[in-house]
Amino acid sequence: MKKNPHIARALNNLKKSPLKLTIQRTRLIEILFKNGDHHFTAEDVHKEVNKNKYNISLATIYNCLNQFTKHEILKSVRMSGDKVYFDTNTEGHHHFFCKSTEKLSDIKYSDVKITNLPKIPKGKKLKSVEIVVNISD
Repeated sequence: MKKNPHIARALNNLKKSPLKLTIQRTRLIEILFKNGDHHFTAEDVHKEVNKNKYNISLATIYNCLNQFTKHEILKSVRMSGDKVYFDTNTEGHHHFFCKSTEKLSDIKYSDVKITNLPKIPKGKKLKSVEIVVNISD
């Protein structure tokens, strides 16, 4: 069977991180990256975990997703309120957020021109600029 390059890349990134390669983390990586780049919530992952009959609690899923984000295996996109989406595409890009469907979709970084950024406070460095464009049906 041919190895999925998305899963292989994510597992390699996990191995490079200080996180231990546990069975739960490995199974989550397989679930998250089997379909390439996409967006999801912890609850979406929990449904998929249950469908696969894996014994991984929602709390463990949240912990793993946050650890994966901290170690740049995933990206997180925080929306208004407490809603957090996760993204398997860790390259620089922006997002459309459809309020009607509550779905994110990617916007190429090069498709957005950003000008007139405010002055960065003294002693700070610009890390990134990420835009979420809200749309609806």
